[in-house]
Amino acid sequence: MFGSPLRILVIGSVTIDNIAVVGTQDIDRVTLHNGEKSYLLLEQGRKVDAENISNHVGGGAANVAVSIVRQGFDTDILALVGDDHNGETIRQKLSYEGVGLDHFITDPHLGTGSSILIYSHDQNAAIFTNRGANTYLAPYLDKVDFSDYYLVYIGCLSGSSHQCFPQIVRKAKAAGCYVATNPGIDQLTDHIDKFISVAHQIDYLSLNKGETIALLTQLTMNKQHASDIRLTHLTGAKVIPPLLESGLHVGERTLPLRHAISTIHHLGPAYFSLTDAMDGAYLFDGKTLLYCPSVEITPWGTAGAGDAFASTIVAQLISGYGPERALFAATQNAA
Repeated sequence: MFGSPLRILVIGSVTIDNIAVVGTQDIDRVTLHNGEKSYLLLEQGRKVDAENISNHVGGGAANVAVSIVRQGFDTDILALVGDDHNGETIRQKLSYEGVGLDHFITDPHLGTGSSILIYSHDQNAAIFTNRGANTYLAPYLDKVDFSDYYLVYIGCLSGSSHQCFPQIVRKAKAAGCYVATNPGIDQLTDHIDKFISVAHQIDYLSLNKGETIALLTQLTMNKQHASDIRLTHLTGAKVIPPLLESGLHVGERTLPLRHAISTIHHLGPAYFSLTDAMDGAYLFDGKTLLYCPSVEITPWGTAGAGDAFASTIVAQLISGYGPERALFAATQNAA
């Protein structure tokens, strides 16, 4: 079904990612007793040996746009860079991958976003980021004709661009677009009212475990239809999905997984996915909660895996495939 004429617009951030891989023996890690958070310890004044340092084009919008293009779709990107070497590097990479650049903006008064990622231990990166031009999307939204697109994918928005989220969703829906989004933590906490105001117009919402917990802390639990949610294990295995057994720790509460899913679905998204790193992923279609375990690999890194996952889910769904195939394909692509 891929190779269809459906046009897609991806909106969000692009960056140059500088990645340092540090051996576990060269950097200490502290994990809290509940296992929910861990910290890499950098000693002040000490030079730390890195096994490798490299730089790459990244950012949620770039990751998603390239992923969807590689799946056969005509895809444009709305993103901002500065008039600098990093901005030109991103432009060239996106052009090489076949991403449409009609809405790729170079602003001579801004700097291109960049990040420093430190990989060690379980390869779940600590990330330092300077968002740069990514925070100034607002003036360019009126220049986009949303009716040109079948799908609008809204990635994580930075800085003042957070304010644009409801506007983007409403413009996209008014044009008849399918709307998919993977909001960041800030959107789900500091800007929660804006997110909730248009949540009922979202067709597909993608969150990881941390983002899910952040959103649930802002909501009143909904138990109304939780018991009606059916669980399907894609592999047919009898292993209990980890979050079904442990629930989600939200502040002082532990929410059963079905209650958490029901609460988020009650906001309005037609499809909702929850990724739990190496413990697998879940996709809810309004009736059935699907679970797929992760592919058994030794991860090189985790940054961008969520973008690969979400972009594959939505590409499969708009191609007419069912949620079972969408979840399985997305889990493979994320690996």
